[in-house]
Amino acid sequence: MPTFRRGHTTIAYTDTGAPAGREDAPVVLFAHGLLFSGWMFHPQVARLRDRYRCVTIDFRGQGNSPRALGGYDMDTLTVDVAELLRHLQIPVVNFVGLSMGGFVGIRLAARNPETVHTLTLMDTAATAEEPANRRKYRTLSAVYRVAGIRTVRSRVAPIMLADGNLDAPWVDEWMAMLERTDRAGLVKAIESVADRDPCEDEAIRIIAPTLVVVGAEDAATPPEKSRRLVELIADSRYCEIPGAGHSPTLERPDEVTGILEAFLSEYDM
Repeated sequence: MPTFRRGHTTIAYTDTGAPAGREDAPVVLFAHGLLFSGWMFHPQVARLRDRYRCVTIDFRGQGNSPRALGGYDMDTLTVDVAELLRHLQIPVVNFVGLSMGGFVGIRLAARNPETVHTLTLMDTAATAEEPANRRKYRTLSAVYRVAGIRTVRSRVAPIMLADGNLDAPWVDEWMAMLERTDRAGLVKAIESVADRDPCEDEAIRIIAPTLVVVGAEDAATPPEKSRRLVELIADSRYCEIPGAGHSPTLERPDEVTGILEAFLSEYDM
């Protein structure tokens, strides 16, 4: 997997490149949720890469990006994305962010409106984490740091997935990826999400056409938080995915890809 350096930090990414014969194809950048990596968008990349240049990023301490010495807050990750685009010489993207990736997408679209052509926000929010959830995530991360992900699987999976998807074939692959992840780096990432600042004041400044998607059974970021985003962002629309929890790109990949594909087609450059 290719990487780039930002200061002392190494960040991994994937890039399908432009489709054959379409050097000017629009770019879709995918930003993943906590406990995942760019891998969580592999069904979407597989279907879109014939029409779009698809790029994924692995945030610090997750996926193939190693632990960083510091800087795990949402502002730092937003700059990481901007620097990746600069590294790849990509001036404009269709940004797709899920959960943690959505926290970044809101900030990027508000601060760099010239960079974000369209914005898709999945299972995310503009609010800070509730205190009760902060405590829960800190407890889970403390246990995980000592014992590994399999010890807390029974508590983590119901937060991230709808009940009907807890035994999906890809769940073991996801858990194996987490088992290989540097624990200290992932704990930093968990804390950055738990302690994030709200960004409702930034969401109201977004001018990019925005698609808000949420799993109907999302326990981590319930649908009412996504509906609040639609209230904040002027040019936005809302879509709820039945049978999906906090990870609809994997739980209901065909439905999510179809909705995303239709949205992107409306705004093809």
